[in-house]
Amino acid sequence: MDEQKLEYFKQYSEIIPNFDAFMESLEKEQPYWMRVNTLKIGEEELIGRLENKGFKFEKYKNLNAYKILAMPVKHPGATLEHSFGYYYIQDLSSMAPVFALNPQKGEKILDMTAAPGSKTTMIAELMREGTIVANDVNFNRLKSLGGNLERLGITNVIITKKDAKSGNFGIEFDKILLDAPCSGEGTVRKNPWGFRAVEDREHKMLARNQRIILKNAAKHVKNEGIIVYSTCTFNPWENESVVEYGIENLNLKPIHFDLPIPHLKGVEEWREERYEYVEYYKRIYPHLEDTGGMFIAVLKKE
Repeated sequence: MDEQKLEYFKQYSEIIPNFDAFMESLEKEQPYWMRVNTLKIGEEELIGRLENKGFKFEKYKNLNAYKILAMPVKHPGATLEHSFGYYYIQDLSSMAPVFALNPQKGEKILDMTAAPGSKTTMIAELMREGTIVANDVNFNRLKSLGGNLERLGITNVIITKKDAKSGNFGIEFDKILLDAPCSGEGTVRKNPWGFRAVEDREHKMLARNQRIILKNAAKHVKNEGIIVYSTCTFNPWENESVVEYGIENLNLKPIHFDLPIPHLKGVEEWREERYEYVEYYKRIYPHLEDTGGMFIAVLKKE
């Protein structure tokens, strides 16, 4: 591991359990994971077709989640089946916030920062019927979102282009997914060439924006509705600190939730900040199941 990366992640040595294993995992290439788009094809049929082409898979528990162990192409998206929208390349950790959201048939769900659509398309597949508003402020990313929706044959999604910090979506939603823009430390294995050390000032700036977006989410969720807050980063200022702001200021209550992926609880203390509700938070680390990193909390509007 290069010295810059080593020095950067050392700041988390006291808050990430089994830190040596965590650091070792960052040195390893992250495997590809995928899920079958069951709106178009059955799991067994697709897996059989791809195995006949030379793919090898490991199904994760009883979930629609497959680790790709071997493939006859350089990238798992380079197949006719992928072009047909039969499957979606998505890391297991990226699926976790949707498992926490637990979308149900007939619900109205807002994905506040949706592009390029990994979680939106997974929500649609699990819901089957219902209304999803997929929002993003970046036009180029919205084009990717639209392309993925078309490829996967998803028709119950409305795309909006609004600033998640201030946009008015016109209605109240049963559930909101806020997969917040963050420093992205949990994607370092997937994108090692894009790694850069993030200064404290930037972490705090991101946390400020995350609080503003969470405040807007609280305005748009129904009473007794839920907000799933997630990031793909490890920094507590962007995670525990933001969620506890919502609990203390936005009439949001943390609730327990199940997650079928190995995880640990939240961080109790960071840089002289103490966090009260850590038992409600879930942190996914790369060394737990050979994935990326993710933080998730589920909040209910009082």
